[in-house]
Amino acid sequence: MSSDGILTPAAEWDQRLSDGPTDPFEMRWYREAWQASHRTVTSDVATSSNRWRGGQPISACCGAAGVGTGLAAIVAAQGGALHPSELVHISNQDLIAGYAASADPHFQFVTLYQHYDGSYYYAVARDPFLLGKAHTLIDQPAYRYGHPLHGWLAGLLSLGQARLVPLALLLLSLIGLAVGGWAASRLAVHFGRTPWAGLVVAVSPGVLFAATADTTETVGVALLALTFLAWLHRRYGWTVLLIVALCLDKEQYVTVPLGLGIWELIEARRRRTTIESPTVKVAAILTGPIVLAGWYGFVHARLHAWPWTYESGNFGKPFAGWRETFRLAHSLSGSTFAGSEIGGMTPVVLVATAGLLIIAAVVALRLRSIFDATLLGMVAITSMQGWRTLLYPREVFRTPAVVLLFALAVLLLRSPPSQSQPATSADAAGIVH
Repeated sequence: MSSDGILTPAAEWDQRLSDGPTDPFEMRWYREAWQASHRTVTSDVATSSNRWRGGQPISACCGAAGVGTGLAAIVAAQGGALHPSELVHISNQDLIAGYAASADPHFQFVTLYQHYDGSYYYAVARDPFLLGKAHTLIDQPAYRYGHPLHGWLAGLLSLGQARLVPLALLLLSLIGLAVGGWAASRLAVHFGRTPWAGLVVAVSPGVLFAATADTTETVGVALLALTFLAWLHRRYGWTVLLIVALCLDKEQYVTVPLGLGIWELIEARRRRTTIESPTVKVAAILTGPIVLAGWYGFVHARLHAWPWTYESGNFGKPFAGWRETFRLAHSLSGSTFAGSEIGGMTPVVLVATAGLLIIAAVVALRLRSIFDATLLGMVAITSMQGWRTLLYPREVFRTPAVVLLFALAVLLLRSPPSQSQPATSADAAGIVH
């Protein structure tokens, strides 16, 4: 008998025999039903196990390819050299430059035009809980500390040694590329696709650029892929930790627990069943947003400003920033050489990006995949990006990089492999009433 009190085919067969004389045909019918059901369950278990094991060497190759292309991009961006501190992109005119130099006299600074976001994660690594000096040396500290995980991880990897923070940021990018490539490959295998699909991480221009600038996209891709992989394999304890990490890595990843919650409700209604392990799933879905809200409260208490306070042009009404970006790109197209390059390239890249996201969002509206609801949230947030995050080449490739990979997942991983439901006696015997 099963745990819920329902007789299994074997138990039902034994009970029929114990009830006394039965019709010979009926006895044969139950015997064949039990044998067929046993074969079906055994086959399903073996198929699932083989599917998980299948392609593991290829998945490892996808992870290795991410590390290889990431290193190649870093070295190429530095003219054949490898200076971890230069990847941080702290300008020699930044307030934090002196602070960095005091920890490492050989710190490689860049020009003011090359300043970029890695400098903020460096500050978070040096001053993780807003108790030191680094947070006072960067602009918009409340906004920068709204997504602290990347800096925290770099601080942990550096073992508290300030001179090692740039190297830790570099290693963090490579680890993200390796884990992201492997996990994306395993997701593809789960859905019956080729394990080589994990290579999309290794060849994503936006993710590779993030590796050259010490920004979060490499780790973000890894966390996203691991989260969905853990959820699909019912590893809910790991999912709790991964969702918390996602929410602290980038605020927009709050769409992941929201999307998973919507998916579970829709699936339960579609199948007319109750949600499996509801308490654990609710905990997994709510913990990340709750932790992020608590961290926001801490940031506000320390800085008297909320992390959603940022300069104009970063975020706004849906599509307003995109329209402004097209307008600015057109105005730049006839100016300087650099302006003409921006004006000619940015609109084309944005149209291609929007095209893929719109197609994926339309497909996702049916809510037939575990990725769909999350993608719709990500696309909605992307539509609110401002011109500061879309106009320039670095931004136009980097900021939509993760949502573009997620859109590909929605389009290419539509149908999970068939998973047979527990067969009834009649179904298992092939008898139709």
